[in-house]
Amino acid sequence: MPDRETSIHLPIAFIDALSHADSIEAVLRVGTDWLTRLFPAARGSIALIDGDRIIDRVHRSDGKFDPHNNVPKILPNAPRTRVLDTGQPVYLSEAEMKAASTGAMLALVSSGIRSMMIVPMFSGAQAVGTLSLATLEPGGFDATQAYRLITIGRWIASQARLMQQLRAAARLAETDTLTGLANRARLMRVLDGPGMLHLPGSDGRVMGLMHIDLDLFKEINDSMGHAMGDAVLCHAAQAMRSVTAQTDLVARVGGDEFIVVTRTDRRGAYLAKLADEIAGRIAEPVRFEGAEARVAASIGTAVAGPKDRTADRLISNADIALYEVKRAGRGGVKAFSTKMRAAYETRQTLLAELKDAVEARAFEAHFQPQVSLATGWCSGFEMLARWPHWRLGLLDPQAFLDLAAEAGLTDKIDAIVRSKGLAALRRLRADGWDAPKMSFNASARTLADPDLACDLLWEVLGQGLAPDDLVIEFREAQLVADDTGAAEQNIAALSEAGFSVELDDFGTGYAAMATLGTLALSGIKLDRSMIANLPDTCSEAILRAIIGLACDLGLNVVAKGVETPAQYAVLSKLGCHMAQGFGISKPLPLDGLVEFLRGYGKAPVTLAAS
Repeated sequence: MPDRETSIHLPIAFIDALSHADSIEAVLRVGTDWLTRLFPAARGSIALIDGDRIIDRVHRSDGKFDPHNNVPKILPNAPRTRVLDTGQPVYLSEAEMKAASTGAMLALVSSGIRSMMIVPMFSGAQAVGTLSLATLEPGGFDATQAYRLITIGRWIASQARLMQQLRAAARLAETDTLTGLANRARLMRVLDGPGMLHLPGSDGRVMGLMHIDLDLFKEINDSMGHAMGDAVLCHAAQAMRSVTAQTDLVARVGGDEFIVVTRTDRRGAYLAKLADEIAGRIAEPVRFEGAEARVAASIGTAVAGPKDRTADRLISNADIALYEVKRAGRGGVKAFSTKMRAAYETRQTLLAELKDAVEARAFEAHFQPQVSLATGWCSGFEMLARWPHWRLGLLDPQAFLDLAAEAGLTDKIDAIVRSKGLAALRRLRADGWDAPKMSFNASARTLADPDLACDLLWEVLGQGLAPDDLVIEFREAQLVADDTGAAEQNIAALSEAGFSVELDDFGTGYAAMATLGTLALSGIKLDRSMIANLPDTCSEAILRAIIGLACDLGLNVVAKGVETPAQYAVLSKLGCHMAQGFGISKPLPLDGLVEFLRGYGKAPVTLAAS
């Protein structure tokens, strides 16, 4: 057989057409079109096994409709099945075609076919399909034609195999190797398909998309190892597959981020229900090598609307909804709304302006005076950040601090305001004012900086000041959130370098009283919520205990939020050391602070208690 095959010459035009076919379907189309030109046949067909399916292609030289297209592809004991099993050609007369008793054969006989030949199509030594020729004449084929057809089949199978390999490579390039899900490339190819976003299905359902983020996945990865992290990702992928339809697309688009594309009603009710099911499945425990982990999911959903002209826009809508879930504390599902986008775009504009302000060092230091409750004299200032916004006016930290924290800019803003505050202190003293020390509230990023003590020492000495001219405040919440110990180490280093360190917002319930004895603190700052109800018997009793404990530990006690003479009087009676609040003065720019000092020096006690 090999000698006879190799002696067969095929038309160059056929080989050229076959080599230019750029898909499996195109290869089969070229092959069947040429079969009736290379052989005296009325009908040529090719069946290719492609994974778990069989692709059929038929061509009739007379251009007539072929009844074989409407019958089952492969039947047990059918002639084509026998060819695949044995790897040998089969010749069929009209009588044998009728005896096969399959719908396909009977239909062919009814259409005028009187004889048929079916041969295996080989790729190497493996039969990967069949080729068949049919004629209107009885006894139309012989062994020589069978050998020739097998040789042609090898050419066709070779090109089809190449197309399969290219398709597999392309699919691999669009597949996440860990989870087996689609990756972003495939997601975008599907979403960018014609009409995908706007054409409803036959049932009126439209495109719906959800963006899924695994909450605190990094903590699992860091504490339990990357193997457990991979197990969690695979668990999440399987959770999504288990509740989505085969027609849905599930893609992994980032480390712990996934997108699910489905069809939903226009109100998004089905999408919301599916998101809840996915969240529930993801929340189930993950067991790996004797360990167990649990992870929750935050999910933002979006339904394609008339204004969503691109896939990026629809994904952005789901991202915005996901962002709102995270802002609310994670572990939930939210659907996108146009109000969300308006708020998001406002925040993005403000964020861009915030970054520009940091780059331009546009933040200012304002100063709120602190007075001694024993003497009434001004004994300190707290420097506070202010942002002179060109459109919104002078902004205090409440307007931008959360955004700055999300963008990782708080330490930079701290540094700008601190530098300007220390320069102001040097100037006040140079101008002859008896300006006391200044304090600033360190952000979590600042307090986590391992070089903080050295940097601050360099800054104060550079201004001709001393470490005891600067007080560093930090919030209780920062201490509780720090699981690395960096904050506690920095507090010790700051104290050792000669700086005063005070615990701000004391009494908000984050830290235990025992904390006061374990940190190198010089003082505490009572939260305004503890002052607000004064004079009040219960509040006084609590404050008396706290102030007494702090004094026993040698700590300075500052009360903030002091607004009335009655609050001032009670705090003085209880032995609190210093007071700060709008009842004394609002935060002031440098020139306002100079005016405050000029007037305050005339009657300090009367002014503070008025």
